[in-house]
Amino acid sequence: MLFGQTLHGTTSCLCSETEIERLKAQISTLKKKTLTPELLESSEISKMLEYSTGFTYDRFNQLCTIFGIPNDPHTTQINVPLNYKRNDWQVAEMPLRSQLLFVLMKLRNNEDLKNLAFRFNITTQTASTIFNSWIHYMFDVLGELPIWPHRDVIAQNMPETYKADYPSTFAILDCTELKIERPTSLVLQSQSFSNYKSTNTLKSLVACDPRGNVIFSSALFTGSMSDKEIVRQCGIIPLLEQLIESGYLQRGDGIMADKGFLIEEEMRAVGLQLNLPPFSRFKRQIPAGDVLVTKRIAKHRVHVERAIGKIKKFKMVSDKIPNTRLGIINHIWYVVILLHDIITALTCYFYSPLWGILSA
Repeated sequence: MLFGQTLHGTTSCLCSETEIERLKAQISTLKKKTLTPELLESSEISKMLEYSTGFTYDRFNQLCTIFGIPNDPHTTQINVPLNYKRNDWQVAEMPLRSQLLFVLMKLRNNEDLKNLAFRFNITTQTASTIFNSWIHYMFDVLGELPIWPHRDVIAQNMPETYKADYPSTFAILDCTELKIERPTSLVLQSQSFSNYKSTNTLKSLVACDPRGNVIFSSALFTGSMSDKEIVRQCGIIPLLEQLIESGYLQRGDGIMADKGFLIEEEMRAVGLQLNLPPFSRFKRQIPAGDVLVTKRIAKHRVHVERAIGKIKKFKMVSDKIPNTRLGIINHIWYVVILLHDIITALTCYFYSPLWGILSA
């Protein structure tokens, strides 16, 4: 009996050691795994991938095609189209689809970089390398895509209510502000302080068409700069001149804006009309006709406001931007705007210039 008990005990011990080694092997395998679009898509939480990135699984795969990476998990990754400022073994082993997923999750919900690094089983330094490298790459790729449609195409797809009121007005302008941390420089503190927001901001001019597609975005300027000055400096005036020369716009076409855009002279010099809400002069009561015009313009200006609201669903630009991000914030801003346009094109399947590229 004593011998039998000893033998049984030895067998149990060997089984336990075998089980331990098996579990260690499983843990080691799990550590090597990274988060993938497929894992989020198969999650028991409904629409987890779309919540995390703004894209459904099919749209995510179309986005992969734009960036020249495998558009399904079974395609072999042959080449790497982007350059990394720092290339380590974790960057090399992490699939490009997972890298794009990582960047989209950061842009969409602005999760803490350490938390994302943990979820993707990479170091914080590698996470920073991947994010910065991809932002530069996405900026270069998306910057080549055309986003201003021809006037005939815009007119053909105008909402009927808009067409009835402003059939030859093809762009709606507005400025939006992004909150930033207070700069350490007193000069920059003063230049970036926005009286409208009562905090330090960066400011961008955005133009959209009557369907809510963003067709122009300026770089980011300091929050104290006026709308008029941004229009003068952002490059939209030379762009409008080129659009007229190429036939995308015609002289006499209209641009709609809020009353803060005192740019009648600039638009007249280009050959375009400016539709603004009427001003109240000498503190007199606004005439009834001007009230109707104001309401009509406000009803249609909502398209650009909604577009900006959708862009700011990418929380990386709606949350307060830290000073450490200011070096690439212009790239980030343009990338999220184009991602918004891509989502719109893939969702609505209408005339967006991006649709022909996305459906190719």
